[in-house]
Order: sequence, then C-alpha cells, then structure tokens
Amino acid sequence: MTIQLAAAAALVALADFLFYDRRLGISLALFLAALALISACLNPLRAEAARRWHAAILIAAGLLPIVEDINWLSVTIALLATGVSARMLAEARPPSWPEQLRAALRLPLSGPFRLFSDFARASRYGRRRQVKSGVLAGLLGWAVPLLLCAVFAALFVSANPLLERWLNAIDIPAILGQLLSGRSLFWAVILCLIWPLVRMRSLRRRKRGDSKPSAKATSGDPLDLLGDLTIKRSLVLFNGLFAIQTAMDLAYLWGGASLPEGLSHASYAHRGAYPLVVTALLAAAFVLVAMRPSGAGARSPLVKLLVLAWVGQNILLMLSALLRLKLYVDAYSLTELRMAAFVWMLLVAGGLVLILIQILSQRPIGWLVSANAVMLALMLYGYSFVDTAVVIANYNIRHSYEMRGTGQRIDFAYLWALGPGIIPAIDRYAPRIAAVGNAPSQVKWGWSQGKVASYRDGLAGRHRAAQIDWRAWSFRDWRLSRYLASVPQAPFKAILPSPSGTPEER
Repeated sequence: MTIQLAAAAALVALADFLFYDRRLGISLALFLAALALISACLNPLRAEAARRWHAAILIAAGLLPIVEDINWLSVTIALLATGVSARMLAEARPPSWPEQLRAALRLPLSGPFRLFSDFARASRYGRRRQVKSGVLAGLLGWAVPLLLCAVFAALFVSANPLLERWLNAIDIPAILGQLLSGRSLFWAVILCLIWPLVRMRSLRRRKRGDSKPSAKATSGDPLDLLGDLTIKRSLVLFNGLFAIQTAMDLAYLWGGASLPEGLSHASYAHRGAYPLVVTALLAAAFVLVAMRPSGAGARSPLVKLLVLAWVGQNILLMLSALLRLKLYVDAYSLTELRMAAFVWMLLVAGGLVLILIQILSQRPIGWLVSANAVMLALMLYGYSFVDTAVVIANYNIRHSYEMRGTGQRIDFAYLWALGPGIIPAIDRYAPRIAAVGNAPSQVKWGWSQGKVASYRDGLAGRHRAAQIDWRAWSFRDWRLSRYLASVPQAPFKAILPSPSGTPEER
C-alpha cells in the first residue's frame, strides 16, 4: 500500500499543478492518461490480451472529446471511459456492460469509504509482520510514542524560554487556516476521486472464513502497548526531540552564545532546572521498560543503540540542569530547597550513569536496583553531616550585593529563620560589609544600625537557653556553644555603618 500512497500523492501534486486555480483544457486529458497508466501499473492485470487492447482503445477514444473541447458531455465521456477501461483490465472474467457502467459510476462516490477501509485492511494484515492487528492497535502503536513525546516537549517548553518564545511566535490560527484552506480541500477531493483507480478491487466478492488468531497473536505481552515497534518509534522521536534541547544547552548554556534581547542567562537557567529533573526521571522509567529482560532492548540491537544514545543525552541534560541551577543560585542566592535540588540532581545523574553501566555490562535489573539504593544511602548519609544553615549563610553573604556591589541583597529574614548556626558567618563577614560601607561605592546594609547585631545576639541567647537541658545536646550545637563562649556578643557593633555610611560607635 505504500507504493499506492506514493503514487496517489504524485497524482494529487500533478492535479494541483494542472488544475488548481486554472481553466480546464488539455490538462484534463493529460491527467486522466496519467491516472489510467498508473492504475494499470499498480493493479494486477487479470484481463487477457484481447481485452487489454480493447481497454487501451477505449481510453484513447474516451480522451479524444476533451482534447477537442471541454464541456460537461466530453468530461463525462472521458471519466466513464477511464473508469471502465481500468475495470476491464482488473477483472479476470469480462463483466457485462451494465456491471461495468455501474462500477464506473460508483467510483467517484466510493472514494472516501474505500480510502479508509483500505487503511483498515493494511493495519489488519500488518499482523503478518508480527504487528498487532486492527486499526485501533495501529493507532496505539503511534499514540504511545506521540503522547510521551508531547509530554517531553511540554517539559522542554516549560524549561526553555527560547522554545516558549518560538512556540508563541507560531501563528497557530494561520496554520490551521492553511490546512483548512480551499487548496487542502481540493487535494482531499482529488485523493478520494482517484483512490478507487489507484487501488482497484475486484467485482467478485470473495468469501473468507473466520480465521482464528494464532496462539502467537493472542498470547500478548502484558506490556504490549510498549512492544518492539512502539519502543523503536518512541526512541527515534525522543532522541530527535532531546537533541534539540541538548543542542540549545550546548550553544546557550555551555557555549555562552548571546541570547535574544530581554532574556538573561540567569532567566534561561532558572526555567530549566526542575522540569529537566522530571524529564530525566520519566526517561529513566521508559528506559527500564525498554531494557527489561523480555523487552525490545533484549531482542533488537537497534533499540539498544537508541537507548544508549538517549541515556547519554539524558546524562548531558542533567549536567545542564546542574549548571542551570548553579547559574540561578549565583543570581538569586542559595536556599535549603535549592541545596536539596543539587543533591537530587546528582542522584538522578548518578542513576542514569548506573543505567548506562547496567546496559553495557548486561547486568540484571536487580543489580541496578541495589546499586541505586547504595548510591542513595551513601549520598543521603553524607548529606546528613552537612550544616546547611552554615553553607547557605556563608554563600549568600559572600555573594551578596553588600559584599560585591552586584547580585542580590542579603535576605536577613531568611537567614534568621535558619537558626543560630549562622552566627559565625554573620560575625565573619559583618566587619567586611561595614568596611564596604565606607567605600566610594557606598554599599550599605539593608537593615538599620544595630538591628543585625541585636538579632545575632538574640539567636545566641536562644541557643544558650536550649542548651541548658543536656538532653538537647548535639555535637554541632556543642561546637557552636564553644564558639559563643569565646565570642559572646557581636564583635562588629562598634563599626556598624550609619545611614550616611560612616562608622558609628555603639
């Protein structure tokens, strides 16, 4: 049926060239001659030699009137001659002239129904190549790849402001207007008119017994919606879609290419950090299904190669997500959620690397599960020793506007909410910030004089009160208590800048 579809498309293109927005003339004779020739080439010639000559004479005689002149009678004669001659060639026994005439008259009306029924037949007979039978199954074979591809595309659009801009720039109503234009309707009409001649059916109705499906056809995989063909289609689509995102990240994120006006690298990075993690997780789940012991990856080297390429792209995607998050943190400061996101992204990237190792070394799925569990345990165990409050306070103050003259101002309200653990960071950087207040840049604290010192000492008092009960002891709190014993009050009170930017004794 593929050849017939290609021939039909060529005839539709020829009809567009000859007829659309043109007056009819010799063009109709040329088109009907081409249609008759293609019909004779693509359909079985069941007629004996004598009837073949009769059909050739009939088509030649039928086209002569429209060569002479185009009118309703000459057009009717040419169309009937084309239909009858095609029917004469396709039949093994000579039909009576009433049968031939009725069949020729039915051809223009039967086109749409024949087109859809032939697609249904092609899908049903596709089972010979071990493809699930039926129109519904054929649609499902593409529905799963296209649906998952749409999910990934939506995640990429939410993660990539450039893709969002390009998508918004597409005039969907204009495209739909073109698709539903008079020209597309003309193509559809021509296709329906010529299809019965491109793919002829015999007038004899053949009785077909109800054939029982074979055991191989009925014994379906419980994951039949993700069969070999669906997996291959999905991986081809996914690799192409991910390649677009990967190329854009390589150009704009890693290569530092200039972004369109009004879009900063920080904004580009911010949009992609979290959606890309979801993308990688969905990709990992699909890979596990594709590479299961009884799956397509175990049977097809092509599927395995596509999976390896896709996993590689996902690893690069996670590295890009880490870089995006770093750029975003550089621009908008660090928080506990963003620190956890760093850890989560490292876990996902590590899981993808383990999937790659498992595929290449042909280890069982149980090994992959155990390896991921060990990696998760080690990562979380190590993270449990990290004092996130200290890391956040040191980073945010060190990269603040008050320290550098660029970036975000210190969000003291957020720092105080982190607890007494931030006190050493406040003591360490406050004198340096105060010194900047005397610089020509006149960078000042966002808070009033003494307010920072007051909050600092308030946190210290709260910590001391909590440590009265020995049951509240911890090694981290013990280290902070030792520090507060040596620095009981804010050491920078005497040099806090005044609103005018000059030091003021307290």
